[in-house]
Amino acid sequence: MKILTFDQSKCDGCGACQALCSLAKTGAVQPSEARIRIKRAGDGPAEVLRAAYCQHCTEPVCVTACMRGIISKDPETGVVSRKTGDCFRCAACAVMCPVGAVVLDHKENAFVTCDLCGGDPLCVKVCEKGALRFEDVEAAISEKRSRYAHMVLAGEEESL
Repeated sequence: MKILTFDQSKCDGCGACQALCSLAKTGAVQPSEARIRIKRAGDGPAEVLRAAYCQHCTEPVCVTACMRGIISKDPETGVVSRKTGDCFRCAACAVMCPVGAVVLDHKENAFVTCDLCGGDPLCVKVCEKGALRFEDVEAAISEKRSRYAHMVLAGEEESL
């Protein structure tokens, strides 16, 4: 299974991922409706960039929160998907999402999340800095552990 990963140390906040995502999904460059959003926190040298996008959780709370039962998780691919035509915009999925990944798509008139572009995420293709990657879940976990171990050994655990 593959997942979308974000390395904040490589992100420069250019917004290309949001622009292309919104263009592909809505037909217009509307970063506020992109399925991935880069959020800024702090100022100056303390500024941190975070990416908000669907994590396709192991136990997605949006599935159980949906009053219409239109959100499901594919057991083989792990992708969480929605039948947007049946969404009545109650926002239960948006309220329950632990990462703030749910977006109201005005064109579809429904709440939506990242669908990984059918297994070939456009945001990854446009990310020139390599901050976004689509990789095997085991490789992503191994890399995260390795980076953490290096930071601990260097005495930088507070920066996590």
